[in-house]
Amino acid sequence: MKNLRRVLAGVACLAVILGLGLYGCSKNSGTVIHISSWGTPEENQILSDLIADYNKAHSGITVQLDRIPFNEYVTKLLTQVAGGEAPDVIFVEANNFAPLFLRGALEPLNSYIQTDHVDLSGYYPQVVDRFTVDGQTYVIPRDTAPIGLIFYNKKAFDEAGVPYPTDDWDWATFVADGKKLVKADASGKVTRWGFIDEWPNPDAWVCDAGGTYTDSVKHPTKWTYATDPNTLKGIQFRSDLMNKYKFMMTPAGLTAMGGMGTSDMFVNGQVAMYLSGLWPTPRFRQQIKDFKWDIVMMPKNPSGGRAFPTGGSGYGILKFSQHKKEAWDVVKFISGEEGEKRLAATGLAQPALMADVNSPVFLDGKDPQNKKVVIEAMKYVQYFPICKNWFEVHDSIIGPELDKVWSGTETAAEAMEHLKPLLANKPPETN
Repeated sequence: MKNLRRVLAGVACLAVILGLGLYGCSKNSGTVIHISSWGTPEENQILSDLIADYNKAHSGITVQLDRIPFNEYVTKLLTQVAGGEAPDVIFVEANNFAPLFLRGALEPLNSYIQTDHVDLSGYYPQVVDRFTVDGQTYVIPRDTAPIGLIFYNKKAFDEAGVPYPTDDWDWATFVADGKKLVKADASGKVTRWGFIDEWPNPDAWVCDAGGTYTDSVKHPTKWTYATDPNTLKGIQFRSDLMNKYKFMMTPAGLTAMGGMGTSDMFVNGQVAMYLSGLWPTPRFRQQIKDFKWDIVMMPKNPSGGRAFPTGGSGYGILKFSQHKKEAWDVVKFISGEEGEKRLAATGLAQPALMADVNSPVFLDGKDPQNKKVVIEAMKYVQYFPICKNWFEVHDSIIGPELDKVWSGTETAAEAMEHLKPLLANKPPETN
């Protein structure tokens, strides 16, 4: 997730190619189905095994996996599309779905779903809905990923005499706990911070505060970010964690760490609470040896509400595939029950099939003991708006203004006033 912006920047280039009609038909002959995907070695191994099983059972079809590093995914896809050698099946993330859909790159799947009587009711309705626009589904979900989990160090809480957090805690409790969890040496240097997020993530607090980005997620016509009072509250609260309550390291402090990742700080016991999604679980299970840890949902806002930004992914078919029928058969297989069970067993992602999340394979009794919280968390997920220029606006207009808020040189209210004319001059692009 923290490298998502670089990946999505490449989608803009893909948009240009698709808009110019430069994509061509696959040069493959016969029934070779190419799947393009990124992922960790564990994720790729699951997909590789599924493909091997599929190839054994289908003598007339050969499926080939084209593995691409996450940071190179869109750039590589661009090259393939421009050269007429684009894959048939692509791995689609909830946040790069929008530009791909709006550029007409994805094959509508309703006719395939209806013909084969594929039942999507077993998948989380939230992620199915993300990949569905105006009643047409374009991606079959594989996983979902609420970005609203606080990993916490039980040893740090014990040392500070602070009770472990529960899923019904609130911002006031979070602040009180965070301040108590800070630990300093004899010189006053902080050796353990109360809280950190995986990457600078104001979206988590904007959503949690009840803030909005546009007037509609699927058909946005205007930005509400700079005018929504709840968005302002979320931004100011994150700033206060650093500049008022001082239990979260500032950007300048992170820079002084010399490139150490925030997840490393949690593993090393240098921070007591860490905001992320579920995906660090396998690494934390392997590397954390000196303390027990668990997860809890982000705290409720002062009004008692909560919401989380979310990721998630699935498989779609590129519109210009020469083998759409065969590609659909592959998508059905790799997105089905067997693939979901194997994903559940890794512990790194929340399967999109609800039955597999409620199974002993996923709820395996290992840390985090409160892993079942991700089931409840799905009630609160919120997606970014479907518009072509969301990441341009988010990263290039909103981001630099908020940097001033994190540094303490500007309040959230001042930032919103500066953003109002900038956003008014850059409306959401939906066609």
